[in-house]
Amino acid sequence: MKLVRLTALIGASTGLVAVSGAAHHSTNNIYHEDQTVEITAVVKEWRLVNPHPFLIVEVEGDDGAPEEWDVSFGGSAAGPLRRQGYTPETFTPGEVILVRGNPARSEDYHGILVRGGLRREDGAPIP
Repeated sequence: MKLVRLTALIGASTGLVAVSGAAHHSTNNIYHEDQTVEITAVVKEWRLVNPHPFLIVEVEGDDGAPEEWDVSFGGSAAGPLRRQGYTPETFTPGEVILVRGNPARSEDYHGILVRGGLRREDGAPIP
C-alpha cells in the first residue's frame, strides 16, 4: 500500500513540474497566437544569451515616431537557437529585417513572437 501511495505521489509531483514548466514558457497570455503581422524593422540590439536570447528592433509607429519592439523566440534558450543556425553575429545593428509573427496583446507592450518568420530585407531567410 505504501508503494502505491509513493508511486502516486511521484506521478503527481512529476505532473506538477511539467505543468509549471509549460506555464513558465506559455505565450498565450502575452501574444495573439491567432493573429499574424509582418513588420519592417531596424535591428537595435541582438544578444544570444540564456535564459532567453533577445532581439530589440525599431519600427515606425502609427504616428511616424520610432518604437522599440521586442522580438521573442517563444522561450527558446540560446542552445536551440544555435542548433537552428543563429550566432552572435546573425543580426547587425542598423540592419533592416522583416519580422513575421504574433503581435503582443497589450497595447502598452510592443512585441512580436516569432517561430521562424525572420527575413533579410532582400527576402533571404534568417538564419
